[in-house]
Amino acid sequence: MPSRLVETISRRVAREVGVVHKDHGGRLRICLVYPNTYRVGMSSLGLQTVYHLLNADPRAVCERAFVPDEPDLADLARTRAPLVSYESQTPLRQFDVIAFTVSYELDYLNIARVLRLSGVPAASADRTSRDPLVLAGGAAVSINSEPVADLVDLFGLGEGEEVLGELLGAVSGRRRDDALAAASAIDGVYVPAIQRGVDGAPSRPRRRHVSDLDAWPTHSRLLTRETEFGDLFLVEVSRGCGRGCKFCVTPSCYWPLRWRSAGRILESARAGLAWRDAIGLVGAAVSDHPEIDEIARRIIGLGARLSASSLRADSVSDALLDALARSGARSITIAPEAGTERLRDAIGKSISDAQILDVLVRAARLGMREAKLYFMVGLPGEREEDLQEIAAFVRRCLQAAGLRRVTVAAGAFVPKLDTPFARAPMLPVAELSRRLRAVREALRRERRVKLAFESASWSQVEGVLSRGDRRLGPVIVDAERRGGKLAAWRAALTEARLEADEFLQPRG
Repeated sequence: MPSRLVETISRRVAREVGVVHKDHGGRLRICLVYPNTYRVGMSSLGLQTVYHLLNADPRAVCERAFVPDEPDLADLARTRAPLVSYESQTPLRQFDVIAFTVSYELDYLNIARVLRLSGVPAASADRTSRDPLVLAGGAAVSINSEPVADLVDLFGLGEGEEVLGELLGAVSGRRRDDALAAASAIDGVYVPAIQRGVDGAPSRPRRRHVSDLDAWPTHSRLLTRETEFGDLFLVEVSRGCGRGCKFCVTPSCYWPLRWRSAGRILESARAGLAWRDAIGLVGAAVSDHPEIDEIARRIIGLGARLSASSLRADSVSDALLDALARSGARSITIAPEAGTERLRDAIGKSISDAQILDVLVRAARLGMREAKLYFMVGLPGEREEDLQEIAAFVRRCLQAAGLRRVTVAAGAFVPKLDTPFARAPMLPVAELSRRLRAVREALRRERRVKLAFESASWSQVEGVLSRGDRRLGPVIVDAERRGGKLAAWRAALTEARLEADEFLQPRG
C-alpha cells in the first residue's frame, strides 16, 4: 500500500503542467529540493528555472522534493518511510546529488529536516562515497552560507544559469573527493572543506551573475493550481535594484541592475497564454522598468490580465495602473517601510507621503479601493514618533483615497550581510514585541484595517542565522531534531552554549 506522501505526490503531479520525466540511465541524478512545503516551493521562479535548465541538459535528470505537509510528515514518522522525489518517487538517498535552493534563512532548519528524512548524514564530514553530494544555492546562502557550511558539500553563489553546466561537467562520473576538488575550481562555486585562507577562515569566491538576461528566458516552467500564484504565468522582468535601500540584500546579491527587454518579456507572455490568462511580472521593482507602460499595454492587447509583484510609489504610471485595473485588480501593494519621511530618507527609501497618497488616490479612482502597506519596526534610527506615525499615516491613506480596506503588514528589521546596515544591531525580542504591540494597539479599533504582523521571536532567529557562522550548524541540526519550533531552537542554542544576542549586537 503506497504511503500517504506518495498518494499526495501522485495527485499533485497528475495536475501539473510541464513536469519532466527522464530515464535515469547513464545520467547524473539530481533531486532539486525547495526546503519548504510544495505550496511555497512551487511559487519559486528560481526553483522552476533550475529544474528546466538541468533537465534540458542531456547529461542530467532532475526531479523535485519538498518538505511534506504535516499529515504526510506524521505518516512518514509512523511508517519510517524515506522521503521520495515527485517525478519517480525515488528515495532521495539514491540520487547522486541533492540540490537545495534556499531563499530564506529560516529554511536552514528544513535543510536538516530533509537530510534526516532522507537518511543522509547531516554533517558533510560524516558522508561517504555512498551518499549523495549535497549542494545549495539561492539568495540566502549566497549572502551567508556559513551557518550551513558544515551541512552542505558545495555552494553555487549568485545566479545559476551559467554555472550549472560547468558544475555538471565537474561532478559527473567522478568520485566524491575528486568531484569536490573539480567543483572548487569553478568561479562562483564554494566548497567549504577546501576553500580556506591561510588563517583557516573561509575563502569564498565571488557571486556569479548573468550579463545578458535576454539570453536566459526566465518564466514559469511548471504550472499548478496548488500554489499562491496558481492562476498566473510568471515572467521575470529584471534582476537587481538601483534604489539602494540600506536594509535590502537585492542590490548586493543581484548586482548590477539589469532589465529584460520588452520583446523577450512579451515573447514569454505569449507562450504563457497557452496555459494561463494572467501574466505576473516579477522583479524587485517592476514599475521601474523603463518600458513598463509599453509592456503593460501590449500584454493587455494580447487579451491577458496583468499582475505585478512589486511597485514603487514614485514610479507607478497611470498606464500601469490602468492595465492593472482592467485586469480586475482591486488592491494595490506599497512598501513605505517607515511611518515618517525622515526615517524613510535615513534608510534609503526616499518616498514621500505625498507620492504614496497620490498612487493610492489614482488607484482608487480606477476601482482599486483596497491596499496593502508594508512596514518595519526596529530600524536603525527609529524614534517613538516614527512608530506613532505608522497608524496616523494609515489613517491618512484611508481618508485620502476613500479606501474600503487597508492591510497593514509589519515585521522586525533584520540586519543582513553585504548591506549598508550589516553591522547595525537588531533589537531584543521584548523591545521589538513592544513596538509591534504599540502599532497594533494604535490601529486595532480601525474597522477598515486588517493587521498581519510577523513574530518578533522568529525574526530574531532569522537575525541570528543571517549573521551567524559555522557554530550554528550543530544548533540547526539539534533544533530540527527537537521538532523545529521556537522552544526547540532556544534549547539547541543553550545546549551549544550560545546566545542570540552575541550575533545581534552592533559590530565594529
